[in-house]
Amino acid sequence: MKKLHRVELRDAKGDPMIVTLELRYQRMTVLPPIGEQSSYPALPLTVLHAQERDPPPGRPRVEWKLITDLPVRSRAEAIEKLDWYAMRWKIETFHKILKSGCKAEESRLRTADRLTNLIAVLCVLSWHIFWLTMIGRSASQVAAEFASTRTEIELLENVVREPHRNAQAHHLCATL
Repeated sequence: MKKLHRVELRDAKGDPMIVTLELRYQRMTVLPPIGEQSSYPALPLTVLHAQERDPPPGRPRVEWKLITDLPVRSRAEAIEKLDWYAMRWKIETFHKILKSGCKAEESRLRTADRLTNLIAVLCVLSWHIFWLTMIGRSASQVAAEFASTRTEIELLENVVREPHRNAQAHHLCATL
C-alpha cells in the first residue's frame, strides 16, 4: 500500500522542518534457516518504507526502511509506527544527556542497588534537562520561572558567580 504522511523533523542545524513521506508497508514472513525450522518458528514481520517526495535542493532525501514485529493492519497503524520512529532523535538526545552530560557510565558504584538508585536520580535529572532543551528550542524567549523553580534558578546563579553572568544564568534555565 502507498500513502502520504507529513512528519515534523529537525534539520542538521536543529531547526524544525515538515517533510512529506510516501509510506508503503507490506506484511511478510521470514523463515528460520534450513535445518533450524523445527527449533524456531516463522517470524511474521511488517516492512515499512518511507521516502520523502520532493526534498529541497541541497538536502538529502529522507528515507526510512523499518522492520517491525508489531501489528500493522492499517494505514493508521503504519503511521503510528512511523511517528514512533520520528521520535528517535528525542530519545537519542535524552540518552546523550544521560551518558555525556550526567556521565552515567563513569559511575564507580559496585552494587546493583546503588547503581539502580543513581540511574533513577540521573534519569529524572536528564529528563528535566531534556525538557529544558526542548523548551529552549521551541520557545527560547520564555522566562526561566516557566521551567524551573526559584531554588533551581538561585542554585544556577550561585554556580555562575559573576554578576554580569547572572542574567545569562537566569536565561540559561529556560534555554538549555
